[in-house]
Amino acid sequence: MRESLSVCPVPIDLAWKDPEENLRRAEDAVKRLLLQARLPPDQILFLLPELTLTGFVTKDPQAYTVEPAHPHLEAARALARRLGTGLVIGFPELNPADPARPFNTMALIGPDGRLACRYRKLHLFTAGKNSEAAAYTAGDRGVTCVYRGWKLGFSVCFDVRFPQLFMRYAQAGADLILLSACWIGGPHKTYQFKTMSSSYAVLTQAYVCAVNRSGKDPFYEYDGSGYVFSPWGEDVFSGMPVALDSSEIESYRALIKARPSDREDVQVEAA
Repeated sequence: MRESLSVCPVPIDLAWKDPEENLRRAEDAVKRLLLQARLPPDQILFLLPELTLTGFVTKDPQAYTVEPAHPHLEAARALARRLGTGLVIGFPELNPADPARPFNTMALIGPDGRLACRYRKLHLFTAGKNSEAAAYTAGDRGVTCVYRGWKLGFSVCFDVRFPQLFMRYAQAGADLILLSACWIGGPHKTYQFKTMSSSYAVLTQAYVCAVNRSGKDPFYEYDGSGYVFSPWGEDVFSGMPVALDSSEIESYRALIKARPSDREDVQVEAA
């Protein structure tokens, strides 16, 4: 049974390679939103940007790797407990098989501070002098978990350019797909991020919550965007947590009965 759940992107500016400061900024932003929302904190899930603890570090990220007992991750779990709310954060996660190349991980932390699930970014960004693909290890699967009765799927930034992951989430019956990003600015980039995120809500028949960090780091600038798209593709985010509505999902799925990716046998031939 789905319990009451609201979702809220939090497009904070991230301090470069400063986990303590980023946790402080996250706490300030989430506290402010909780005061304004006036909802039970445990009913809200806050989505923070990709690599929340460090910013988009692609040179020597192993210096900032986190493992389950790491103080920075423990501090994030303590923050969720202290605020009594759900947090989705990102960090470089230790890869025991290749410590020099961590995973780019996003994790859901419940109001009790429990680490509910982790997703390791599948598609690593290939551009730049120190590319993410050269510095990190790619994950090998999508991840779903049930949170307050809602099935959640996870994705990070460059993943948005690869539809198959989202189609798999549709097949798995995801109700909400979370997309965290350090989506680099440039011509048409804001439009692309928004349009692709919206299209996946329509195609997967699910809510999509997407967040991009704000501000800039030593190399790139970011637009600080946050969206919550209904299954119909409408942006329903206005700065406050958005209550998910089961009837929106069910009415759309009743109208469009065929699930996405139900014809994987389709071939394309030249005429």
